[in-house]
Amino acid sequence: MRITLKTKIWFVILTIVLMFSFFSLYYFPAQQEKYLLNNYNNEVQNLANTISFGVKIALSDENFEGVQTAMSFVKDDPRLQFVNLVVTDTIWNGDHTQFSLRDSVVRTFPEKQPDSSVAYSEKKIIKKRSAFSSEIMSGAIELAVTTDYIQINQRKIRQTSLIVSAVVFVIGILIGFWLSRNITVPVLALRDAADKVGEGDLTQRVHNKSGDEIGELARAFNKMVADLERARKDLHKANSELGRTNETLNETVTDLKAAQEQLIQAEKMASLGQLTAGIAHELNNPINFITANIQPLKEDMADILKIIARYEKVIEEKDLGKEFRDVDQSRHDNNINFTLKEINDLLRGIEDGAMRTSEIVRGLRNFSRLDQNVIRKANLNDSLESTLTLLNSSYKNRVEIIKEYGNIPEVDCFPGQINQVFMNILSNAIQAIPAEGKIFIKTWSVNNMVKVSVRDTGAGMTEDVRKKIFDPFFTTKDVGKGTGLGLSISFGIIQKHNGEIEVFSKPGEGTEFVIRIPIQQQKITA
Repeated sequence: MRITLKTKIWFVILTIVLMFSFFSLYYFPAQQEKYLLNNYNNEVQNLANTISFGVKIALSDENFEGVQTAMSFVKDDPRLQFVNLVVTDTIWNGDHTQFSLRDSVVRTFPEKQPDSSVAYSEKKIIKKRSAFSSEIMSGAIELAVTTDYIQINQRKIRQTSLIVSAVVFVIGILIGFWLSRNITVPVLALRDAADKVGEGDLTQRVHNKSGDEIGELARAFNKMVADLERARKDLHKANSELGRTNETLNETVTDLKAAQEQLIQAEKMASLGQLTAGIAHELNNPINFITANIQPLKEDMADILKIIARYEKVIEEKDLGKEFRDVDQSRHDNNINFTLKEINDLLRGIEDGAMRTSEIVRGLRNFSRLDQNVIRKANLNDSLESTLTLLNSSYKNRVEIIKEYGNIPEVDCFPGQINQVFMNILSNAIQAIPAEGKIFIKTWSVNNMVKVSVRDTGAGMTEDVRKKIFDPFFTTKDVGKGTGLGLSISFGIIQKHNGEIEVFSKPGEGTEFVIRIPIQQQKITA
């Protein structure tokens, strides 16, 4: 928990004020009241002792009027309640075996005897007793006075304490405001100015003309900010000169890097095209051999079947092999039919495989054109078909491809690079579908542009991911399954063809790539 300097100052001031209020409102009044009460008790006890001593002297002289005079010694005291002359009598039981002492009031002053039923409270009445003994009698003087005087003084003490506490509280508040104004306000101003300087605003200054340490701190802060501002200007000037010096060099390095990247990419594509074209050429010869021999093989099998049928007819006409036919004619016919069916299936499979292999080879040759560094006219529908042929093994029996090819014109492009774009986008669409799904491919032309849409029913992506997919080395695939360069390269290829590529996606709703390429190109840099 952060406690500010202002809070600490107020805490200290309030603590001092509260402690002073505690002592002035509770402790000191309590001590004064205790001291006042003790003095009052001693004073009443002394009066009782004085009266007792006067009564003792009067009784010793057998001066009974002196007894009354002694009891009226405090008659003018406004605190007086009564003075009693008490005699202690001995009370025996019937057989004079036990006794008890009982006080009896012989005389009282003033004459009116107080009501014995009134219970005297120590808070309202103080009663003191002073015993005496003479030859005539033994007894005691009881003196009762009121505590109104003490209560009046106690109220005065409390009122005085309350006034003093209020004055101290007001003084403490004034001191708090003064300290806040002269300490916390300058410190907070210095803090705010330091925060703004930290954010880069070197125009901040602290205005404090006091001659104390805070004023010196403000002047030191202003000098520091001025020095920083001067250093920043010098640094900015030096950076500007250095930037102008390096600007030409940076442009040259950028051009060299771009030329190097284009050269490397062109060499890679050329090498890949040569390798793929060579493999396709070598595979094409045996495929043509297999395809050319399938039809003669079918014709030879048809001739064999005719010969077998002719021999069976001869055997049947001459009634040869009757015993064999009677014993195992059904099994013989089934074996022949099964063998013939198996041979036909094998021939059909060989023919389908050869045709499929021929399509793959043709797709390889179309995909890896050796003329990729030459602008040619290409039909994007054919490019999509070639790419799908090469990717067939990655989506067959799992992803349904729904095509809606339009009657589009051929476009000016580098066909090999456009094939590379379609390969990257379709591969990502297939990988985005974890189990089964669909990919919708649509082409159409509008306003001298050919558009290609590839939409999948995969997992889709968030808006943050969508904004980053064309960044180099950004990928959402697991480690080892992608470099994050495919879409970045595709974006560069489409831009180089003066086209555009957009992505539309939402989590759980799939992704759609829309590519726009001009039909006629003014200039393309390979």
